Amino acid sequence: MNPYVLATLLLGLGLGTTITFASSHWLLAWMGLEMNTLAIIPLMAQHHHPRAVEATTKYFLTQAAAA
Repeated sequence: MNPYVLATLLLGLGLGTTITFASSHWLLAWMGLEMNTLAIIPLMAQHHHPRAVEATTKYFLTQAAAA
């Protein structure tokens, strides 16, 4: 994976976590959690292993159904 893309995803993951912890409103907390979801999905599928892709797909479908 490109180092710039990896850095952007890790920055998004850290920013989403910080927003979630520092939020004082439920909408802001939800936005932080969604940022974490969008950042963690490509990181989970980074290794081209069938189990990694399966786990990523299951995580995405669970999050889509919950949202």
